Amino acid sequence: MIRINNLNKYYNKGKKSEQCALNDVNLEFGNTGLVCILGESGSGKTTLLNAIGGLDDFSGGSIEINGTEVTGYSPKLTDAIRNEHFGYIFQNYYILKDYTVGYNVKLALNRYDLTEEEKNERVDYILDMLGILKYKKKVVSKLSGGQQQRVSIARALVKAPNIILADEPTGNLDEENTLKTMMILKNISKECLVIVVTHEKRIAKFFADRIIQVSDGKIVSDKVNNATAYERSDDSNIYLKEYEQEIIDDKYAEFKLYHKKDDIPEKIRLNF
Repeated sequence: MIRINNLNKYYNKGKKSEQCALNDVNLEFGNTGLVCILGESGSGKTTLLNAIGGLDDFSGGSIEINGTEVTGYSPKLTDAIRNEHFGYIFQNYYILKDYTVGYNVKLALNRYDLTEEEKNERVDYILDMLGILKYKKKVVSKLSGGQQQRVSIARALVKAPNIILADEPTGNLDEENTLKTMMILKNISKECLVIVVTHEKRIAKFFADRIIQVSDGKIVSDKVNNATAYERSDDSNIYLKEYEQEIIDDKYAEFKLYHKKDDIPEKIRLNF
């Protein structure tokens, strides 16, 4: 669980150029679920994520991570919390592109007292789960953007963190890889807390269990979200992997009908 109390963050504090990046933020997060933090560029959403994950300090208030409270600049405590609880996924991946997929993912396990065999077992399990085990020995620079993002997800997951922080994880991806990445994060969120910073309202609307809106460093909205079907930006298709599918097929036409598992769809009448 994460509990944020009266969090403030200033840049150039006490100077004429002082800027308030976070203004008296109060939030609480549970142990599971996918939470999207929405906001325009400069709204403070990434600053909030970095403060939660110990990647940035803050000027006032406190953050409690699974019972441990941080009230100010404390690198030793923050490092311990970061290593124990968090996994990070970034828009630009931040992986070593001249090294193999397996090497990149195994790096996250170096601080743990594991044998090489145990490390390899973990790496193989995660890569297989994400569908990229066949690329284990491939140099990262030879992979597509979507594959590289899955490598970064594997690196975040391999140490089994209980909190995943993702900063614009789909920002450099095309539509198909955006959907694949968000489906992975959605599935992960059933077992741990996933907090995603994004400016894409469509992504939040379909995938998030909760949407927090940030503007000028303040929380302006915090709502439970009832996900709806994801509409592609080109309106040519919709992503319905988790829906039930029924097919009507004969010599003249084929129709696919999608609906939620417990819903009874209305009858559709078409005349051609």
